[in-house]
Amino acid sequence: MDIQEFQQVLGVHFFDPDLLRQALTHRSYVNEQDDEFLEDNERLEFLGDAILDFITADLLYRRHPAMSEGMMTRLRSALVRTDSLAQLAGDCRVGEAILMGKGEENSGGRERPNNLCRAFEAVIGAIYLDRGLEAVREFIIPRLVALESEVMHEAIHKDARSQFQ
Repeated sequence: MDIQEFQQVLGVHFFDPDLLRQALTHRSYVNEQDDEFLEDNERLEFLGDAILDFITADLLYRRHPAMSEGMMTRLRSALVRTDSLAQLAGDCRVGEAILMGKGEENSGGRERPNNLCRAFEAVIGAIYLDRGLEAVREFIIPRLVALESEVMHEAIHKDARSQFQ
């Protein structure tokens, strides 16, 4: 999928599409290219991870005024864990847009949860740098709210199974 189509899928138009391209560039792709200026997504991933933690904590704090700190911590961890973010990445078709090396791609890299999670975090970092924190909030909060319902439903069923066992 090209960058223009991916922006349509995301619902976010970038002022600087090169930021999005970098967010979607896996280290394996950089290693196979002869371009000393090409950068992978690892720095954007670092930034996106921190932004996701902040926005998720803020969301939980505001949505659940009676929730304890420990419960908010557990819920935040469930929302930003690798599998959860890989699911959000899948919903946004991130795997189709990642630039990756042939070896990584041939070994199933487009579906690997770690790759999807990291690219999704990098996309969050790119949105932040390109459009600002409010644009990240507009993009991620509806997704987190939907995911929160699913995570809480799973936690209730898991707890009920644990009590039964």
